Amino acid sequence: MRMSGARGFTLLEILLALTIAVLITAVAIPNFTPLLARAQLYSAARDIGSGLRYARGQAMARGKESEFELDVHKHFYRVTGRNKAYSLSEQVRLSLFTADAEVAGEGVGKIRFYPDGSSTGGRVTLDGGGQKRLVDISWLTGEVRIRGEDGEAD
Repeated sequence: MRMSGARGFTLLEILLALTIAVLITAVAIPNFTPLLARAQLYSAARDIGSGLRYARGQAMARGKESEFELDVHKHFYRVTGRNKAYSLSEQVRLSLFTADAEVAGEGVGKIRFYPDGSSTGGRVTLDGGGQKRLVDISWLTGEVRIRGEDGEAD
């Protein structure tokens, strides 16, 4: 009776596989970090756009003014009719351009929407991951548009 050799991996093969895995991980992690920062930027821009559209829709549906309030230092926003404060990623830098009458304090401002759909207008600029996203609010129509610095729309 003949015994067949034991099947398995040698120590050298295991060490070689582990070395390759470590090298792939070392290359992949630095390349993954900018992707995560960019995903946070796009997510925050969509979140702000959604809050602005909600505020506009509420003003039109209820026939009363509605406000979107943004705190750029504490990274959160509020919308009239909702008691919740929505937080945004700390990794994304925010700035708000709005009417002087809508500035509520240091780093806090509002965009006001009217029952006819119009607004006080403004822009929220988000910066992170080496990119910028602009959320523009038209004063005439209240339309909310998200775009890149180069004009490309989401």
